[in-house]
This record gives sequence, C-alpha cells and structure tokens, in this order.
Amino acid sequence: MYTQYTMNQTTLPLEIDSLLPNNHIIYSINEVVEDLDDAHYRLIENDFGRPAYHPKVLLKALLFAYSEGVFSGRKIEKMMQENLAMHWLTGQTLVSYRTINRFRVSDVTKTIIQDLYCTFTIRLKQEKLIEGQSIFIDGTKFEANANKYTFVWKKAVDRFYPRLKAKEIEYYKEEIEPLIDQAVERDHHQEFSKEDITALHHLLEEELEKVENEITSSQEKEKLSQLKKKRRALKKHRNRLKNDFIPREQKYEDYYGTFEGRNSFSKTDKDATFMRMKDDHMMNGQLKPGYNIQIATENQFVLHTQVYPNPTDTNTLIPFLDSLPELIKPSNHIVADAGYGSQENLDYLEQSCWTGLVKYGMYEKEQKKKYLKSDKNLDNWIYDEEQNTYSHPDGTLYVHGYIRRQKTSTGYIKFSHVYHSSDPTYRNGKKSLWINYEYEEQKLKIKEQLSTEEGATLYRQRKIDVEPTFGQVKANLGFTRFSVRGQSKVENETNLIFMANNLRKYNKRRG
Repeated sequence: MYTQYTMNQTTLPLEIDSLLPNNHIIYSINEVVEDLDDAHYRLIENDFGRPAYHPKVLLKALLFAYSEGVFSGRKIEKMMQENLAMHWLTGQTLVSYRTINRFRVSDVTKTIIQDLYCTFTIRLKQEKLIEGQSIFIDGTKFEANANKYTFVWKKAVDRFYPRLKAKEIEYYKEEIEPLIDQAVERDHHQEFSKEDITALHHLLEEELEKVENEITSSQEKEKLSQLKKKRRALKKHRNRLKNDFIPREQKYEDYYGTFEGRNSFSKTDKDATFMRMKDDHMMNGQLKPGYNIQIATENQFVLHTQVYPNPTDTNTLIPFLDSLPELIKPSNHIVADAGYGSQENLDYLEQSCWTGLVKYGMYEKEQKKKYLKSDKNLDNWIYDEEQNTYSHPDGTLYVHGYIRRQKTSTGYIKFSHVYHSSDPTYRNGKKSLWINYEYEEQKLKIKEQLSTEEGATLYRQRKIDVEPTFGQVKANLGFTRFSVRGQSKVENETNLIFMANNLRKYNKRRG
C-alpha cells in the first residue's frame, strides 16, 4: 500500500515557514538585516522607471546564498526561483542575476555592509557573545578572479624600459635626424620622453606634408625620384613611431602607474598581486594573483576586515589597526602571530593604548634546546662592557665598528650596531655581528609576557579563535576564489562571505 498523491489537485497556499525548522538560518539573517537603519537606502531610489528592489531583500538573498556556499549570480537567481527558504526570506521576490551582481559590487552596498557589521557587533555584545576585551588578528590569501598567466613583473619592466629608451635614441640618431630639415637641439645621450616622441611624430608629419607638396609641384624626374624615396622613408619612420615607440611608452607609463609600490600585478585584475598560495595548482611553487585578507575576530566572530595587495602580513598591522571602527576597538589586548612581529609594529603597539601580544619571527626557534646551546645564541657569548666587544665561544673577538642606519619600505628607521671580527681567516664563518639593541629589548618584553600564565593562555586562544575562521570559509563554504574584480568590489565580497559565516555561527550558538 502506498500513500496517496495527486499532481493536478488544487490546494490552498500554506505559510512557508511552517515547512521550515525553527532553527533555520534564514530567521537569524532576517533579524540581523532588519536591524539596519533605513537611512542609507534613499540613496538608491530612482525618480523614473520601475520601483527598485529594496536593498534588504537583495542583502538577505546574498547572505543566505553565501552561507550555503553559492557565489554565482546565476545560481543565486536559480535559488530565488526554486529554494523554499529563499522564497520565505525574500517574500517570493524574483531578481535577475544581473541585478544581484550589480548590487553586490556597488558603493552603496559597501556602506550598508559596514553598517551591518556595526549593528551585528552591538547585537553580539548585548547577547554576551563577545566582551570587547581583546581582538585576534590574522591574515590569509584568496585567489583573485584573474588569469594565472597575465602577469606583469616590475623587475622585467625595469629591465626592458631602459632598452626602449636606448633604442629610441639610436633610431633617432641613425634614421630620423639625417632626413628632417628642422634641427632638433638635444643631447644625443638625452632620453626621449613620451611627449618628445609624440612631438617628433608631429614633426615627421609636417616634413612629410612638405615633401608631398614638393612632389606635386616638381617636374624634374631625378628630383621627383629622390622626393618619393624620401617620402617612403618618412612614412616608414612615422609609422614606426606611431605603431611601436608611442604605444610602448604609453604601456610602460601605465605599468608604473599601476604598480603603486607593488612588485607585480595581473592584466585581468590590475589590483591583484601575484602571491605564493598554499594550494598550488601546478605543484611547483608557482605564484597566482590574489589578495591578502586581514580580519579581526573575537570568539570566532569576524568584527572587521580589510583587503591589502601585499603578500606578507608585516606591513598590514598598522594600517589595519588604524582602520578599526571605534565600536570594536578592544580595551585591552591585540593578539597576533609572528608574521606581524617587526620592530616597527612592536614600537607602534608600545605607543598605543593597547597591550600588544605579538611573537617575533625567531621566538619558537629560540625556545629549542639546540638553539640554547648553539653559538648563534648571543647569551653564550661574552660581552665586555668597558671595551664594547663580544667574544665568540671559540675565542674570536668582535670589536664595535659603527652604527648602521636602515630605512624600511614604509619609512621606518632602525639602527644596528655592527661588530667586526678580529680574525682575518673567519674560521667560525662570521665576518661581522649585527645587534639591534632596541629590538632585543622588545624581544625580552615579549618573552616576559608569554612566560606568564595570562599571556600564554591568551596567545593559545588565538589559535582557536582566528585561524578556524579561515578554515570554515575555505573548507566548509568552499570560498577560495573571488567572483569579482577590483579591490573595491573584492572588499564587498570579503565582507559578505565573512558575515555569512558569522551568521551561521550566530544561529548555531543562539539555538
């Protein structure tokens, strides 16, 4: 015996929420989005055409789709047609994928999402899910929506651009200068700028026009033959400037304007930088275009995100902390891993209102027994304060030479004391000893902080607070590559995916 079913029988409509479980994530998404103030929405109202879709509807649809691991605009449109939970969440509104894609990259959406993070943080504090005492900072790399082989390297541009300049000088001196009647006063070793090449192109045009007039008015066969020969040469050089030198000058000028302190970029997404990813598709250490995503978390909730083009975390800490909204600035600790442990960052944290708990690069290695007994450990050396000398465990004396001043790429200045070896044979392999005493003092403070029970406990908490968030987004939701191009659009999608993960976690813990 089978249960009855009828395909063509008319049925009364039921409330959709009666078919969904009480702890479904759409209820949490609906509550959080409805908390938003409507002040931003009048910015996208139109005085003509059909009425616009309400931003809350589109934002709910995007957050639910991202929480389900769906990132394609066409698939989100299909969810709005077929998914029962999406029907309830959007009030059975059907939206084109073009509208969805335009909405998630717009500047108005950026403002709405930032407001969403603020209201969500307030909700977490009210429900005692976060305390606001400490935040944990870490970064990861996501692949950009760009071709893997459309790279432009700054070192290559620096190598080929001077060759172009030398070729322009040589070409002008050997080919163009003997042909033109108007003398161009310039040093033969002086480089041509793009403006100079363009002016030279106009000069050739004028010279070509003169030759054309002479050909029209001349009747002598010998002179006419010479003029036509000169015309062919002028056309050849004019076309060479127009089709070769001027476009290449413009190309290199655009390249240098795009680098903006970076070492590479992708032609497909010019804001993306080539970075070494853990998921190497060719298994040979190949670089891929991507973005460095920095997040601040507490209790595994992402409270703030930023997108940076540099592959390392060292230069991101200070701008990231400066970008923190007042609402989420911690009252006590900033906790980060050894990737942020530069002297500049530690100096910044010492001068700030927060207590920084950041390891330096060699911290873990210095705790090992092998290092403690090796001659690389400066504690095993003998220091003579009066003579300002160091003695190697093998007896080699190192005498103070000078103080070296170094300036980093961010403009930070640090000083190192350089000690020279008195052994001309360098039998221990060390010609000189460099010591940055300010950095060494900072290292001692970090060791003291991490040796306390409170510091060790707080730093252990970092491993189970910020790092699992990346695993949840990449492994559970399957988000490893952006769907949009350009840093501004990538920032929107970054905020969407991490807010979707926040809502999954919030719904589970609240339930």
